[in-house]
Amino acid sequence: MDTNSEELPTIPGNPPNLLHLPVGCPYQERCHRVTSRCAQEAPALKAFAEGRLRACFSDMGTW
Repeated sequence: MDTNSEELPTIPGNPPNLLHLPVGCPYQERCHRVTSRCAQEAPALKAFAEGRLRACFSDMGTW
């Protein structure tokens, strides 16, 4: 990590149980951008910045 002292944003709640993942996005219970699609399918990883990936159906411009 670099020496930047900015605090990282966190997601409230507990992380998903990796042994019993839900159908759909594993973060649907914790995400404030959840939609009905998140409960039906898991989003694919996509590049959103140089060397950075994310898996979310939310519009990248809304972050």
